[in-house]
Amino acid sequence: MAVTELSLDTTQHLVQQSRAGDERAFAALVETHQSAVFGTVLRLVNDREGAAEVSNRAFFKAYEHLAGFDESRSLRAWLLRIAANEALNELRSRRRDAAHAFGGAEAELELEQLSGAPDPGEILSRRERNASIRDAVTRLPEPQRVVVVLRYFADLAYADIAALTQQSVNSVGVTLLRARDRLRRDLETQGVANDGLS
Repeated sequence: MAVTELSLDTTQHLVQQSRAGDERAFAALVETHQSAVFGTVLRLVNDREGAAEVSNRAFFKAYEHLAGFDESRSLRAWLLRIAANEALNELRSRRRDAAHAFGGAEAELELEQLSGAPDPGEILSRRERNASIRDAVTRLPEPQRVVVVLRYFADLAYADIAALTQQSVNSVGVTLLRARDRLRRDLETQGVANDGLS
């Protein structure tokens, strides 16, 4: 079930109520953003169970640091930065523990919103293309996959990605260029249209 984005006034009200200790207000914020947070984390850690745990940690950390949230900024972007940071910490921990296992879990969220009522053949074609793109992203080397997910799925700015991945903005740009080129070649070998990767 998709949850619609809250208005700025409602979000600010819920943030203020959450800061005052209202758990139901924070639960409403979580419900609104859990799909975006989980989807971003899943694309990074590529493991549904791990993604659920990391998402929970991210929301807990957000709750702990809600007093420092700047209400003039986007709550969604702030939550996604926290979630991405937690996911990157998880990946680093897995590497340290030599648990380098990235399964074939697929994100169930669509890459694009279906609008109107296209014919069933078009819906199927779109879903197949989206699945091919998700699979191709999964096959990217981790540094490329991370920046692709943060940029195109979490919609983070280059500066935010640079801060999260501890690299320069220029390095993020170069990594994205290489990742797009690799994705384009991968999709071409599968015969999948990749006009959205430019």
